Amino acid sequence: MLPRFFLIFLTASTLLSAVEVRMAASDLLADFIKAPLEAYGAENDITFKIESLGSLPAMDRLRSDEVDLAIIAVPDSDKVPRDEFMVYPFAYDVAVVAVNAGNPIDEITLSRLGGIFGLNEEFNYNNWGEMGLSGWGSRSIKPMAGPSEGSISLELFKHSVFKGAEMKPKVAMVKDTEVEDMLASDAGSIAILSALPTSGRVKTLLVAETSDSPAFGPSEDNVHYGDYPIRLSFYIVYNKRDGAKMKPVLRVLLGDDTAESLRSNRLFALPDTIRRKLTIDLDLEN
Repeated sequence: MLPRFFLIFLTASTLLSAVEVRMAASDLLADFIKAPLEAYGAENDITFKIESLGSLPAMDRLRSDEVDLAIIAVPDSDKVPRDEFMVYPFAYDVAVVAVNAGNPIDEITLSRLGGIFGLNEEFNYNNWGEMGLSGWGSRSIKPMAGPSEGSISLELFKHSVFKGAEMKPKVAMVKDTEVEDMLASDAGSIAILSALPTSGRVKTLLVAETSDSPAFGPSEDNVHYGDYPIRLSFYIVYNKRDGAKMKPVLRVLLGDDTAESLRSNRLFALPDTIRRKLTIDLDLEN
């Protein structure tokens, strides 16, 4: 049996060698990063303390040195704090627009979406003939929204599309578990979704910012590069002085397990090629 003083010494040494990483993550994704981080921490003697906060409180915690790293949501219209901190792209939330697979429309502009879903917008569309669909002149547009529980896709859609940010009263609010069946059963319907549809009887529309710009679908590449216009970006932010301590954390956050966790919870991870490049760049940093 080991002497008691030696056991005490071993315990104290273990406690001293353990590393603690304090994080404040947007409450929109904090739960989705815990499992990969905790699994890594268990194997490498690292304790992760993860607070689920709004992005502004998370930045306040970082600025006051209460946390080592923050993951924040930044709308495209806002400034990313690159002048203060090290910043890495991390993930995206999107709103998806879908129609019945038999609908001849394949793409749509933000202003036309505003005219379908928004009140007091520049345009007001009530039937598909007004959208220029041949043979669909009298068929009514039936707008719906089927956001998933906990998703901000509807708010994101309003922020990105509407000028007045107010929805038409006729937009039907439906359960996310039912919206695809409703789209499939009604050729005149159109819906706002929190994720890509899985039914073959439903198709996702490409979206263009203006009538003069190309339309893009919500793929990981299109979302990351900003071509798909209805997105919310998340960033990893930390102090440059903590770079050495944060390198292993970044590798986990940019790793395959975290990406799969994000994808399985309706978020868009960075494209695989981008994640690999960022990881290589980490290894090249001094």
